[in-house]
Amino acid sequence: MTTTTATPESPTTDRRKFLQASASIGAGLAIGLHLPALQAKTKSKAHNAAMAAAGASAQFEPNAWVRVFPDNKIRLIVHKHDSGTGVHTSLGMMLAEELDVALSQVEVVPPSHPFFQAYIHPQWKVFSTGGSTSVMLEYEPLRKAGAAARMMLVQAAAQQWKVPESACVAQNAQVVHKPTGRKLSYGALAEKAAKLQVPTEIKLKNPEQFTLIGKHRQKLHVQSKVTGQHQYSIDVKLPGMLVAVIAHSPVVNGRVRSIDDKQALAVPGVRQVVKVPAAPADLLGGNQEGVAVLADSYWAAKRGRDALVVEWNDGEFAGFNSNEVGAQQKAFLASGKAELVPTVQSGNVADALKQGGKVLEAEYFMPYKAQLPLEPECVVVQLAEGKMHFWAGLQVPSNALTAAQTVAGLGPDDIVLHDLTGGGSFGAREARHWLIEGAYLAKATGKPVKLMYSREDEMRQLYYHAASYSKLAGAVDENGRLTALQMRAVAPASPEMWEPGYFDRKDKMDYSTTESITAWDYAYKVPNTDIGWVRHETGMPTGWYRAVSFIPNVFATESFMDELAHAAGQDALAFRKAHMVDRPRHVAALDLAASKAGWGKPLGANRALGIATNQGYTSYIAIVAEVEKQGENIAIKRITCVVDCGLAVQPSGVEEQIYGGIVWGLGHALYDKLDIENGKVVQSNFTDYPVVRMSDMPEVDITILQGDTNKPGGVGELSNPGVVPAIANAIFNLTGKRQRSTPLVMKA
Repeated sequence: MTTTTATPESPTTDRRKFLQASASIGAGLAIGLHLPALQAKTKSKAHNAAMAAAGASAQFEPNAWVRVFPDNKIRLIVHKHDSGTGVHTSLGMMLAEELDVALSQVEVVPPSHPFFQAYIHPQWKVFSTGGSTSVMLEYEPLRKAGAAARMMLVQAAAQQWKVPESACVAQNAQVVHKPTGRKLSYGALAEKAAKLQVPTEIKLKNPEQFTLIGKHRQKLHVQSKVTGQHQYSIDVKLPGMLVAVIAHSPVVNGRVRSIDDKQALAVPGVRQVVKVPAAPADLLGGNQEGVAVLADSYWAAKRGRDALVVEWNDGEFAGFNSNEVGAQQKAFLASGKAELVPTVQSGNVADALKQGGKVLEAEYFMPYKAQLPLEPECVVVQLAEGKMHFWAGLQVPSNALTAAQTVAGLGPDDIVLHDLTGGGSFGAREARHWLIEGAYLAKATGKPVKLMYSREDEMRQLYYHAASYSKLAGAVDENGRLTALQMRAVAPASPEMWEPGYFDRKDKMDYSTTESITAWDYAYKVPNTDIGWVRHETGMPTGWYRAVSFIPNVFATESFMDELAHAAGQDALAFRKAHMVDRPRHVAALDLAASKAGWGKPLGANRALGIATNQGYTSYIAIVAEVEKQGENIAIKRITCVVDCGLAVQPSGVEEQIYGGIVWGLGHALYDKLDIENGKVVQSNFTDYPVVRMSDMPEVDITILQGDTNKPGGVGELSNPGVVPAIANAIFNLTGKRQRSTPLVMKA
């Protein structure tokens, strides 16, 4: 998913306004959770009842994220899904830092009432995790939540001891009276603190006081993961549970013509065969029609599906071929019918291109790609006593709500979520089709159902990363300055697949499709600029993907900058820097990456470097790829990466994310290409859709800069977009051959 607008405003110091702001900005500090006025703003009766019960107990629950119990147990509520990114560790550190407790002292859990307003994403207006926004947007609200709780505990201790608050400090889940050394645990103070007013002015620590933030810490749940004890959705077992697999049409969105289930039902362990309807036409991002086989085990269900005989109507995609999409996009752009959504505009490009010394034109193309997280989608759903339970890696819990509403007409008070760690996502778990199917089967059977996708199912299921086409033109003058730059990024819209009415906005901007080519994230300043997005819909369902449109847009932009530098007879690094204005952090990342990679120094025979850069999520990154000619082949020998993400809250986690993104970017460069012929996905598994393996890995050198210690930027989707152009530029420097489509040809 993608970031779109500015971060939420800071609460005011006026208490009434502060409370209003806390409620309205969603992820803000929900101080006053127990106040009737604020409770009325929630839509969940169940939640209100839970809050009322909590308020009557000795439990200290100062806000939506902190719980302190009389037995000294401390619970931190983290309202973001962790699909292996380590976000629970980073967010827990923010709370624990200000609460003055060690991360190991607390239980980090998902919210029990996730549709409470405080947990709704402030930009997307749904309960969701993604877009590299979690650490960036929650940094201040979660710290304030921890600090408010700490202040109230200190106040409670001071009142009990009848001493000034200034004489008391919080340390390691205790409050200490400095003059006497007396101590009271948080648990001992919980009941008294629960009766205090929430402070209106929150005192945060100075960064110099941090003991957790900015320090290397082991990621939560490492031990349970390496010992195989960690629970994923595939591990969930319920009494009477059926396991389901679904047969879908080999042609995308095909419909069932007939079903013969005799052989399937004859398979030992198979209990039912159920036709699953397609989601209503007015529900975007829904499921395809299918036929589910439900059995006592996955193996029985799979064998039953193998024995199932289904005739399909192919539907509207029977003649769809992905290898024709690039030509269609190009023809559409040239047709004169293409409506431009401008993103960066200045001067007069048409005139400048006519007057420029050297004029270059180029076209870039990227194919469809599949997400393929290591753990395929799996959900357990149970409808019992009027409530629908979901056990899964719920990256977008609001999608579970949509599923329950669509299938059973249930509201937020009737849904119980059991969020489990997801085994990767890359955008796959942001889809809703699997949740709708699971909800339908639970309702249809009246039993708990575990719906499991295999690798093959997931590869041939929706929603893919869209194919894209970019056309660029630029002119450099006799001094080597870039005088004009034009770019047309042609791709389908992303949000409307999920959010009806998204384009009712005045600017018609699709922020998920224009990443890196908007006024705030485009790196270069050119006197005559004409950049924009052209929406071209093939109808093929597409969806979220790690770094979404940064991938094609950075590939085109950074490759073309290299082409322009070459035409200007300039060094590619110097050319980039010469066209950056007021970007010291960005330039610093470029300079350091180039220096560490040996830019400008002799490399030896058959070796070359290529450089690329981008910014996003208020972070900056520079990547230098080193390639080597080995006979007829080209090998990637080294990736040098420098990241400025502001404050690295959990440096180990940042490095893991950057490293993972580099591996992901290598996949774009070497392998990722999903073919669709006559509406059918050609590939089936990692055998014919390979992923990066150990033997593909180059040496990787990552440096993290602490560019702004006051706030963190996002990193989850920062590193993969620059990998492809860095490698492509290195290959050009090695061979003189420019590659403008992926996967790259690794031949000399």
